[in-house]
Amino acid sequence: MRVLALTPSRAGSSPGQRSSIELWDRVLARDGLTVEYAPFETEALAQVLLQRGHMLVKTREMLRAYRRRLRLVRHLEGFDAVFVYREAALIGPALLERVVAASGKPLIYQLDDPLYIPYTSPSNGVLSYLKCFGKVATICRLSRVVIVNSSFHREFAERHARDVRVIPSVVDGEVYRHAVATRPLASRRVCVGWSGSSSSASNLRLVAEPLCRLRERIDFRLHLIGARESDLFEGDCTRQPWRAETEVEDLSQLDIGLVPVPDTPWNRRKFYMKVVQYMALGIVPVATPLGCNPEVIDHGCNGFLASSPEDWSRCLEMLVTNPQLRTKMAGEAERTAHARYTLEANAAKVVAAFRSALAA
Repeated sequence: MRVLALTPSRAGSSPGQRSSIELWDRVLARDGLTVEYAPFETEALAQVLLQRGHMLVKTREMLRAYRRRLRLVRHLEGFDAVFVYREAALIGPALLERVVAASGKPLIYQLDDPLYIPYTSPSNGVLSYLKCFGKVATICRLSRVVIVNSSFHREFAERHARDVRVIPSVVDGEVYRHAVATRPLASRRVCVGWSGSSSSASNLRLVAEPLCRLRERIDFRLHLIGARESDLFEGDCTRQPWRAETEVEDLSQLDIGLVPVPDTPWNRRKFYMKVVQYMALGIVPVATPLGCNPEVIDHGCNGFLASSPEDWSRCLEMLVTNPQLRTKMAGEAERTAHARYTLEANAAKVVAAFRSALAA
């Protein structure tokens, strides 16, 4: 059976896609389901979308991508189902999803971010409202099966959809387990680190003061992946760009992983994939208790939740100065991640969701 996957981004370029449909592809193929990808973004659009300005290029490429997408969904012969990751188009109402539903093809929808919460993109400003945030409810109503990765999205989707399945964002357990076994010896300096992008690097301001104070008293290495040079941290702080092809190797340098998150309506409903990545590699997470973090992290067992600067200082000091505690929590973090947040742990749920849509 053939499934057409309508994705916003090209394969391999989006963390969300990589931790869901692009991994699920493997278990679906074993069950006889072939996934064929159709990204919305053109290469030119992908290059400018997250940059400020370039409005003429963005407008031209958005229209080009939309026309191409519309032609595609009008001719779905040969496909047994259509999978939509987040939204069929980056702008506009649920027109394309309506066309798919009208064709009679089963529509499978995955919602892994709170797209129903209005927000303004730093790079596109008020033009973000062209995304038509209200369309998420419509897409849920049109879908045979809705797959969500958190209890927050489930609560929203169940108000609009008949069949809602919870499948968390996942990592490839085989790849991440191998990385745990090959990490450097614990005798080196303890490494506290963060991984993200230039757009999320501002979150580090939440932990700048606790980290600076801690470094005045305790020796540890601070390593940032994906953050540009700034004055936020002075002295002994190493940095490197984020690279998909070396992500696991780069993360494996860390002993303690930071996930500071500002309190916003959007962030209160997010699933923070970075927490799972840290844990699967035996990296102890310290995170803001927002979104799904309190569900994933068992405070004091497989990680810490920190609400205030004092919390961050206390939790980080315990982990940096107590190797026995750090080792014990790292083991618990790894066990939790591999039991609940790997492709292997969720393979049966993935296949069941797709088969349910095809059988309806």
